[in-house]
Amino acid sequence: MRPALFIAALVLTVAPMGVGQKQSASGSHGTSVEEAIRKLDNERIQAQIHADATALDRIYAPDFIGVGPSGTVRTKPQVILDFTSGDLKFQSITTADVQVRIYGNTAVEIGRSTMIGQDKGKTVPRDTRFTRVCVKQQGRWRLVANHYSSQTTSQ
Repeated sequence: MRPALFIAALVLTVAPMGVGQKQSASGSHGTSVEEAIRKLDNERIQAQIHADATALDRIYAPDFIGVGPSGTVRTKPQVILDFTSGDLKFQSITTADVQVRIYGNTAVEIGRSTMIGQDKGKTVPRDTRFTRVCVKQQGRWRLVANHYSSQTTSQ
């Protein structure tokens, strides 16, 4: 196959994938999925800072699993209990360099976090990188997984 013909065939094969990806990024009422994920993340941050069990229950999926920067693994019930008992407390959480990628009913969010807080009396790592996974379940986005790692170098 000649190179020009091969490239044309490749473009025609791959182009529809990009179009489908773009279309799936828009939700109803003109709100993009990325905006919905960013809004959910802001709600999660406020719920954590204020130990709001009702909001945490709404945001986290029943089968949520998370790994903290120190390697602590928590399920949804553990997250809610740790916040409501005061074992896990945040005074502030900010994010930067956030990127959201959409795959149908799944969104993957990566970025950096700066957190000021305590986990069972110990200071949490301040500068971290994160990966979060949200899934649209029963018409709404919920957090199903997250993973934090300590950021050892500043960029």
